[in-house]
Amino acid sequence: MSRHYLKALAYAGFPILWDYFAWMRKFNKKKDEIPFSYRINKLKKLLNKLNRGFDVDIDIKGLENLPKEASFIVCNHLSAYDPVPLILSLGRPCTFVAKKELEKVPFAGKVINGINGLFLDRNDLKQSLRVMMKVEDDLKNKKDKDWIIFPEGTRNKDHTSNMLNFHHGTFRPAVKAGAPIVPVAMYGTFRVLKKSPKYKKYPVFIRILKPIYPRDYAHMTTEEIALMTRREIQKVVDYELRELDFKYMKKIDKKYRFNKTY
Repeated sequence: MSRHYLKALAYAGFPILWDYFAWMRKFNKKKDEIPFSYRINKLKKLLNKLNRGFDVDIDIKGLENLPKEASFIVCNHLSAYDPVPLILSLGRPCTFVAKKELEKVPFAGKVINGINGLFLDRNDLKQSLRVMMKVEDDLKNKKDKDWIIFPEGTRNKDHTSNMLNFHHGTFRPAVKAGAPIVPVAMYGTFRVLKKSPKYKKYPVFIRILKPIYPRDYAHMTTEEIALMTRREIQKVVDYELRELDFKYMKKIDKKYRFNKTY
């Protein structure tokens, strides 16, 4: 096991094991009896330890763009680690739509379910529709949390390439509920879970873009909304985040190359 993982295990290994038995299972069984804000704050404390263990340095800008009401947040997807900096950085309660396979993963499944997240079976159209309808209902009822989803549908394993196409059906819950859509650009997470090489810091850059309100997308199809949000996120990744990331990495590793697989 690399030093990178050993440090993360030292920081967060015992807390994860303790929290799993202390409250994660309880949150899953009795979450309706426990305030959502309490559950998400407990999770943030644990994820902060995990973040320190992995030496992640989060650079976030654009928090002022978050609407006051519950929003539908869409972000590009580069790593299984992507949810962690988002939960820690948004500064408000949020939850996720995640792939069905994560439901059976001991830690991840309990965490997502414990914060009212939903699991999407990409091979079952009827189940997928039911999940998205639940998100729509939640947004309509102005619940006390944002919904985060990765519209690419899966991780883009090549951080040097353009994002994968956005699934336009992803946007239907927000459109039907009349909720603000908030595009978010993120970069750098692809490096965090790699066993090597080892760096002193692992930068993650997050930019919250201007929200798209119902009045802005009223006459647009979900296909057009998907293309527009993808274009805006890609532009920020290409012309801001990749450049920032490269400058940061060159300071800690003179041999760093953008197009190398890390």
